[in-house]
Amino acid sequence: MIIKKALFALASLAILSACMGDRKTIVGEDLSDTSFVNKNFKANAINYTEGMSACSELSADEIAQIYQVSVSAVIIDDPLTNPQRRATSTPLCSFYIKAGADDYQWLRGSISVEREIGKDEFMGDVAEATGSGTDWKEAWKLKQSMYESTEWVPNLGMAALWHGQQNTLEIKFEGYTLKVHPLMNKSNPQEVALNRDYKAAAIAMAKSAGFLN
Repeated sequence: MIIKKALFALASLAILSACMGDRKTIVGEDLSDTSFVNKNFKANAINYTEGMSACSELSADEIAQIYQVSVSAVIIDDPLTNPQRRATSTPLCSFYIKAGADDYQWLRGSISVEREIGKDEFMGDVAEATGSGTDWKEAWKLKQSMYESTEWVPNLGMAALWHGQQNTLEIKFEGYTLKVHPLMNKSNPQEVALNRDYKAAAIAMAKSAGFLN
């Protein structure tokens, strides 16, 4: 238990260090509060399976509709279907929208599926400390409490967090966590000027990929 608490503290410190400008005081925060858990969650729309694709149901046409661009501008890079890529242990798909004269200006995003790690598996304690273990609720509450820009998104999966500063959507399902990084590029002035709602884009991507009913 002492080791687990120490790992929890170390993992929390690592997360905190990544977003120093976004942190907030959590003194007195009730980490046992589970009111954020979606009581209407019934079951996964997609279950985790070894060797699965993270984006087999998400088409270039759907991304084009979400971002209001031409289908020809969209690139989907799925390691399972790209012979030039090696499939990773974590199902991952990358997305690109060709915007601008060179790839430096392209929009980039991704979807990944992170399997839940059991308590008795290797690094099980660290997984629980970072919210990717079977006992995940307290770690998720901590993540939400630590940052000003992090908010609960209701009625998505078992629970869902939008990390505003990181522009990342995390959705907890039975057996895994879905992470969506919506396509964006802060170095592209034309894209920045559009002032897109990236949270809405991330949710739309998760729905189009079949993870949400």
